[in-house]
Amino acid sequence: MMADTTADPHLGRVLAGYRIEERIGRGGMGLVYRGEHRELRRRAAIKIIAPELAETEGFHERFNREARMAAALQHPNIVTVYDAGEEDGLLYLAMQYIEGSDLATVLRNQGRLRPYRALDVCRQVAAALDAAHSHGMIHRDIKPANVLIEGRTAFLTDFGLTKRLDGT
Repeated sequence: MMADTTADPHLGRVLAGYRIEERIGRGGMGLVYRGEHRELRRRAAIKIIAPELAETEGFHERFNREARMAAALQHPNIVTVYDAGEEDGLLYLAMQYIEGSDLATVLRNQGRLRPYRALDVCRQVAAALDAAHSHGMIHRDIKPANVLIEGRTAFLTDFGLTKRLDGT
C-alpha cells in the first residue's frame, strides 16, 4: 500500500545526511520514508516522528532511551537501527531498509500462508523476540504490520513500545 505523497514537505529534503526519496508508510508515531545516505550511498528507512508526539512532555527522553535499546539489538531477523536524533526540530530514526512488504499486506494480498511458510515466519520472529529478551527487552507490539518480509526472511521492526524486563 503506497501512501499519498502529494504536497509532502519532506520529499527531496536532506535529514541527518539522508536524502528523503519516497514515503513508504505511516504508523502510529509518524511517517516512514525511504532515503539514501548521501555520503555512504546506503538506503535506509527514515521514521519521522509526528510533531504532536514529539512535543509531549517526556517524549524526547523516552524516544532516546527506546532508540538506544533498539540500536543495541543485532540479529538477522531484527531491523537494524542506524541512527536517531533531532534535526531542524524533527525527531527521526534511521534504520535498515527492507525491500519487501509487511506481513499484514502479504496476508491481505495472498491470504493465509502455507503451513511451512507460516512456521518459517513464526520461527524467525520467535528468534528475534528471543534475541530481544536476551537483552532484557519485551517488544509489546507484535502484529503482522511489524513483521517485514524480504524474500524468505522475516524481520521484526518497530520497537517503539519496548519495555525492559525489569519493568522500566
